[in-house]
Amino acid sequence: MMSRKVFLGILVLLTSLTGACTGIGAGTATRSAEDVLATAETLADLTRAATVQTLPPTPEPPTATATPPGPTATPTATEGPPVVEADYNAYVREGPDESFAFVDYFLEGQQGEVIGRFENTEYNPPTWWYIRRIDQGKDGWVWSGAVTFYGEESGVPVISVDFTPSPESQ
Repeated sequence: MMSRKVFLGILVLLTSLTGACTGIGAGTATRSAEDVLATAETLADLTRAATVQTLPPTPEPPTATATPPGPTATPTATEGPPVVEADYNAYVREGPDESFAFVDYFLEGQQGEVIGRFENTEYNPPTWWYIRRIDQGKDGWVWSGAVTFYGEESGVPVISVDFTPSPESQ
């Protein structure tokens, strides 16, 4: 494959040779046959030596390497009340329903002792846990869909709740 520069050089050479043969540019000195031959040989050598320039290979984007999770404290089965740990940031509420005002945030990774439960069939999962905070924060109700429960669920007492909303939640 011939490069564009070499092709243009040959074209200029041929044009000048054609002009010299037809007498165009009579005011200029004519070139000898040896000069024309030397120019043609030089162009031929340049053409043979010309390399096709190729683009460098596109670097592959780095692959994301998963960072192995560090050690996490997982509650173990011990004597005492069961424990919940927040899977993500959630509300701690005055009662076991979204209609109750929230009193605090239960942040991802925080823990609380479960001291009661309420089954509300409007939710899936239907259970709400009444928790006593292990970490800093106010005690209250958290939805079971926002936490991981550790322990024996059967020993958690069911708490009845009055669904009269508090004045703050209206």
